[in-house]
Amino acid sequence: MPHPQHNQGESQAREHYLRGNRFFRQRAWGRALAEWRQATRLRQPAPASHRRRRFAQLQAALALLVTVLVAYHVIYTVFPRDPFDLLTLRSEQDTRGWWERFLETGRPAPPSSGKLGIRDWWYQMRERMLAERRPERQRDANDPRGGIPERWADLMRRYGRLGPGGEWDLDLRLVSGNGLSRLGAFQQAVAVLQRGIAETDDPLQRGDLYTALANAYYYQGYQLQPDGLARYDLEMVRLAADAYGHALEIVPRAMSLGNMGWMHYLLGDYAAAEEFSRRALMRADHLEYVRLNLGLVYLVEGRIYDAFEQYRTVITRQPEDEVYLGGINDLRELVRDQPGRQPFAHFMIGILAAAQGDYSLAQRHLERFLSHPVPGQSWKDVAREVLASMDTKDLEP
Repeated sequence: MPHPQHNQGESQAREHYLRGNRFFRQRAWGRALAEWRQATRLRQPAPASHRRRRFAQLQAALALLVTVLVAYHVIYTVFPRDPFDLLTLRSEQDTRGWWERFLETGRPAPPSSGKLGIRDWWYQMRERMLAERRPERQRDANDPRGGIPERWADLMRRYGRLGPGGEWDLDLRLVSGNGLSRLGAFQQAVAVLQRGIAETDDPLQRGDLYTALANAYYYQGYQLQPDGLARYDLEMVRLAADAYGHALEIVPRAMSLGNMGWMHYLLGDYAAAEEFSRRALMRADHLEYVRLNLGLVYLVEGRIYDAFEQYRTVITRQPEDEVYLGGINDLRELVRDQPGRQPFAHFMIGILAAAQGDYSLAQRHLERFLSHPVPGQSWKDVAREVLASMDTKDLEP
């Protein structure tokens, strides 16, 4: 049966950990780290065999504390507190803890903001990851702390390499740029990545930085609307395409080729969009989003059968729902931007939605397609067959 004090310590550790998570979401990095450290201390009780030494350690700690306080008193006397610091203590913008503020107000150096710089942040996380890799520091799978926040750990796994000495070889510009992009700080991300490109002599590293720069430009111009569809700042799309072009000169990755195809589709250069999409699929046939993009290109060019073949191929592979949703939303954006001019977009939405299982959406768009005058009867026959195959009796009219 667990000891009551142990349970109490676990509970307090969890409270500090959750409080740290809240501070992290509020971007109060310093306070989040302080809470996580406190949670770590509470989860590491001293072994029973060391109880006799604890009293001596406590005496040493008290002696050290008295020494620090005496030294602080001397420094405080020699360097009087600036009255401006008193205003800082009362400022609502100051997010430091009371102990941190108390120590800093009497120091001869100017008070700091209490926030970590991006380089300090990554170094601390690197040390935590290295500690977790050591056998004697293996973290319990049931540990509520959860380790490093997953989105940052993912960045380190992608852009960090573990060297022969067990040290992380991190491209801090690349990690920081991608991290800032994920936080929505796109202008800062662009500045960090551009500095990295200017400073590196490693071609592969420069290619990764250009790819990250392209993503930052693209998402800076990506504007999600209340209806779930997107609008794009084409100037940002052009900058993204230019950055992807530099990246592809160094490393022609399949995903970058597919993204380049999408940039050219948005810019209206359908021939280039087809070329890059086909090159991407030649390298990686499993990139279903690229196949959906290629179907979209064929559709706007009036190559209906070719477009249908691309959508049909995706359906036969039974991808995840998010793949269907991406293809459907791209088609809905086409219908929105070219009202009345793309009746076959309704047909493609219908077959994708039917394959996904969203019969209500499928019925709505297939019926809209049937109401349009289109050349050839065979396409309408297919639409009627899809409608007949769906169980729509319980759907609202």
